[in-house]
Amino acid sequence: MTINSATLLAHFGLTPESLPKLAGGAAYVAVPLPHDAPAGSLDASERQRAMAYGNRVTAQQFIASHVLLRAVLSHYLCCAPAAIGYAEQNQGKPTLAAPHTGQLHFNLARRNGWCAIALCRNHPVGVDIEQVRELMGMEDAAAVYFSANDCMVLNQLGGAVKQRRFFELWTALEASCKRLGLRLVEAETVSGNQSLRVSHHYLETEWLIAVAV
Repeated sequence: MTINSATLLAHFGLTPESLPKLAGGAAYVAVPLPHDAPAGSLDASERQRAMAYGNRVTAQQFIASHVLLRAVLSHYLCCAPAAIGYAEQNQGKPTLAAPHTGQLHFNLARRNGWCAIALCRNHPVGVDIEQVRELMGMEDAAAVYFSANDCMVLNQLGGAVKQRRFFELWTALEASCKRLGLRLVEAETVSGNQSLRVSHHYLETEWLIAVAV
């Protein structure tokens, strides 16, 4: 039996009508991941990657996030979730393979039981998701990855405001790297890059999403 997009979306508390409309810009879907997402639509490569984790919870979250991705993509591509094929671009960034090549750009981020998917019809996208929290070594990480101007602004802040600003900068950096198909070690070419457009979105319990276009 072929599983359709609506059936899979229901496992995440979503419906086709609840998904964002894709016009000219980027949109995103973000949900907490269930523990029992059906894996029938995944291909052999995805199943192997899930098994390679060796940790049941992490494997379940990987499976759920990729089931969600197939459910969302199939809605926009008007095909069965299992019919979607993937190829790789720069640094292994996934893209759609034939027969859907170039029809939709997407990116996925997963963190501690949450998943975010960015989508855009016209431009590559990158996404990151983090929970704003206390973080040891915040200044050290900023000094390595952020621009001098961003570090200066961050060091003038304190408390919860500083935490929020750090994670806004961090998620913007991660999303921008993923948008460009770069690794984080190449972040010095991205931090402070004014050619990218990054939007931030706060969810419940201080979860923060950055989408880069």
